[in-house]
Amino acid sequence: MRIFLGALSVMSLLLAAKRFYLSEDTGYDIGALFLLLIGIQLFVAAILVHEHQQSRSSKQPAATEREERKEDNS
Repeated sequence: MRIFLGALSVMSLLLAAKRFYLSEDTGYDIGALFLLLIGIQLFVAAILVHEHQQSRSSKQPAATEREERKEDNS
C-alpha cells in the first residue's frame, strides 16, 4: 500500500512540476497547485501507512511472547 501511495505521490508531483514549467509565463496554474497538494497529501499518507505497519510488526513478537509465557505458566 505504501509503495502504491508513494508512486502516486511521485507521479502527481512530477505532473505538477511539468505544469508549473509550462505555465511559467503566466505565473500560476490552479491545476498545478491542485496536483502539488494532492502529491504532498499522498506522500504524507504513505509515510503514515509505513509507520503504522512498522509499529504493528514490532508489536507482534511481544504478543507471541506473552502467549508463550501464559502457556508455560498454565
